[in-house]
Amino acid sequence: MHRVRVLALDIDGTTIRPDGTVSPRVQQAIQTAREAGVHVVLCTGRAFHTGVGPLASSIGLTSPRDGEADPQAIVNNGGASVDLRTEQVRWERIIPEEHVGSLLEAIIRVGATPLVEQAPSDGGKMFTWADHVAHPAAKLFAHAWMRIDDIVPVGPEMLSRVAIRTGWLGACGDYQTTRNAHEELVRLAGSVPEFDVFWSADWLSPDDPNHVAGVRPLGVNKSHGLATFAAGFGTDLSACVAIGDEMNDFEMIRDVGFGIAMGQATDRLKSVAKAITHSNSEDGVAEAIARWVLPFA
Repeated sequence: MHRVRVLALDIDGTTIRPDGTVSPRVQQAIQTAREAGVHVVLCTGRAFHTGVGPLASSIGLTSPRDGEADPQAIVNNGGASVDLRTEQVRWERIIPEEHVGSLLEAIIRVGATPLVEQAPSDGGKMFTWADHVAHPAAKLFAHAWMRIDDIVPVGPEMLSRVAIRTGWLGACGDYQTTRNAHEELVRLAGSVPEFDVFWSADWLSPDDPNHVAGVRPLGVNKSHGLATFAAGFGTDLSACVAIGDEMNDFEMIRDVGFGIAMGQATDRLKSVAKAITHSNSEDGVAEAIARWVLPFA
């Protein structure tokens, strides 16, 4: 194992307990890692304004120690970084604007409900159809991503305007509808894609009534965001430890020098992890820091 220079922590299901708090033991372990010279960064699927700043402040990450990187959080599943002191977007990746119109048309054409996320620097709100025409999957996924208070119902004209600068574009519906959307989006991506296409059937059963297919900037995931962060002070993923619990942590756990899955993580995530720690209700992050971070700091 390389010397550990960076520790990347997912938030939900990892750093915080099921009640949304960080245990004193985990807080102390994070501070001990920082005292040992490890750069600790939150790497989350959340948008910054969904409680990332207050959480970072509560565990001391907004006040850098000597030699630490500028305090920042990697948010939007690796699509952006936000300065924890100024709350300004440091960098962001969005879907190339020239493709957005045809992507949105394809989603609507197959009968899926579009779900559009603004670029973080534009506000980071989410936009979709009004409740009486939107598929329930739109709100379900927004709630799962801590975004239920962000959804703004709009008509087609407004949706087209806000979609021009987007970091994430989704097609919500049942299994078959999102399958059709996925096929259309893959066709539009072509053989030399400028964006990535995904589909929830990779982790949800076909019997699940709520699915999503969608588009994100090419190569953007938590691994990309963490690599960008590490490069800022002259290191790379081989010197990083990452801890997570869900499939949006997959690339990060797979690509870092030492990836750790939480005890309650999916089997697929555990399959690419170098180690498995306790669950978030059992202070798994504290155990992981003690066993696989501090001895190599």
